[in-house]
Amino acid sequence: MIPQVMDSLEGIEDEVRAVTDFDRAERIEKGFSFEEKYLLSGTGEKRYIARISPAVGEEEILRKRTEFEVIRNLRAFSTLVPEAYSFGVSCDGGSCYMVLEYIEGSDLEDELPSLSEEEQYELGLQAGRELLNLHRLDAPVLPAPWHERYSLKYARKCQRFDEWGIDPGRIDIGQLSRFISGNEHHMKCRRETFQHDDFHPANLIVNGGRLAGIIDFNRHDWGDQVHDFVKIAYFSSAISVPFSAGQIDGYSGGKPGDEFWKKYSLYAAMMLIQDMVWGHWYTEQTGSGDQVEQMRERTTRVWSDHDCFRDEIPGWYRDFKNI
Repeated sequence: MIPQVMDSLEGIEDEVRAVTDFDRAERIEKGFSFEEKYLLSGTGEKRYIARISPAVGEEEILRKRTEFEVIRNLRAFSTLVPEAYSFGVSCDGGSCYMVLEYIEGSDLEDELPSLSEEEQYELGLQAGRELLNLHRLDAPVLPAPWHERYSLKYARKCQRFDEWGIDPGRIDIGQLSRFISGNEHHMKCRRETFQHDDFHPANLIVNGGRLAGIIDFNRHDWGDQVHDFVKIAYFSSAISVPFSAGQIDGYSGGKPGDEFWKKYSLYAAMMLIQDMVWGHWYTEQTGSGDQVEQMRERTTRVWSDHDCFRDEIPGWYRDFKNI
């Protein structure tokens, strides 16, 4: 089970107040993270986000400190990344925290349905261009290349899928496996960069009709840039096709090439097994059964979008672009 995080700011209050001078803290419940998040306000206009995580050993503290430093470094490439102010460990050593800039605006996932198709597409263009900026941050030296690391991760998920006896529903696992094995060489990439790894409307902020912020970097990774588009397949395209097409066009200058689609479809296919495993794992951790049903809807939709992976380009993009 996931260790319990402290249920308040008690234990780090003095340290956080030294940075923010807050006198009001509002718990933020949205999201799937097991962190605690607070919106901090004081007498001034500026507001902050405090993210609190369990410090279950030095490795976890190092992981969160690295996340904080990555956010700080990304600020040089995009002003939509929040400023990173402070990182620390509570006095009792039970939790670690970071204090970030609060970006004013609204959750794009909530805003998109009320916008015109043209406005949705324009926001997608902006998102794609900003993602390209984030990918200007090169990966550090890592012990193995991306395709080896990701292949091992996928193999572990497949093993768990088999061990748990997960029902794939309408998805033909044999056909899926043949597609992946026939295209896995496309995982190789010439340059490895930062990956947000959770880039979709729920983690984007809009203000005044413009993209204003990118948040939630706790799943960040390093590797192939195209993997950062996998959330389009699973989340964004279900919310807004114009936004999703705009993100791809904004990133690619309106001309996603064959290599992009080969990688995109490969990662969308590999995520099917991983999403099934995640849905069952999350249900086991939280006791909430709705994630399995939502997972089935997502995976069935992606399977259909690619015509059972007989087509590298998803149907929703073909229809939107009339290709």
